[in-house]
Amino acid sequence: MIEMIVTLVIVAVLGSMFYVYFGKGFTESVMPVNRLKQSTALHRVMQNITADYNVYPQWRGNTVYAAGIFVIPRNFNGRYYKCTTGGTSHATDEPDWSKNPVPTDGSVTWEKSGRLRDLLPLTTLRNRIGAEGSPQSTNEYYGKNADGTYTTYTVVTNRFIKLDGGNESNDTTDNNYILKVTLKNDQEESLTAIFYSDEIGG
Repeated sequence: MIEMIVTLVIVAVLGSMFYVYFGKGFTESVMPVNRLKQSTALHRVMQNITADYNVYPQWRGNTVYAAGIFVIPRNFNGRYYKCTTGGTSHATDEPDWSKNPVPTDGSVTWEKSGRLRDLLPLTTLRNRIGAEGSPQSTNEYYGKNADGTYTTYTVVTNRFIKLDGGNESNDTTDNNYILKVTLKNDQEESLTAIFYSDEIGG
């Protein structure tokens, strides 16, 4: 009986020592995995926001284009075009995108590449993202996962800005050309993206 009690005491002491020395390591070993999951989820939310907004810029006059660049017409026709021969676009006259092949644009040549949906206005994108400082735990537009769960994140920045000489300031002109978005997860990791529009009012 005494031997059993001594054995149990020894086991208890060894167990306590084992927990003291290794317990914290075991409990914290899952932290890197959780951080990676949250970081991946935050990137997925920003990817969803980016995919919701059209990433191709509108055609501009007197602009240098390299082969492989994509643009959309100023008068949106549901298509986007690829630069096949680099050069400088015409100073004022936009090419007739309805023709096939597209007429030469200054020293640039374009070809039809595919169809696009209607452009999403920046003001709509901003409203879908959520107000600055608001935690998003059931955002149907960007936070919903394939399994029906939601990614939780906080909207840090969601405002129109302007850049003057490399300096950033809030846009109070209602031009709304540039939307800056910063998101943060529970691990204090953040992501920032800039969305640009050629249309006044976003």
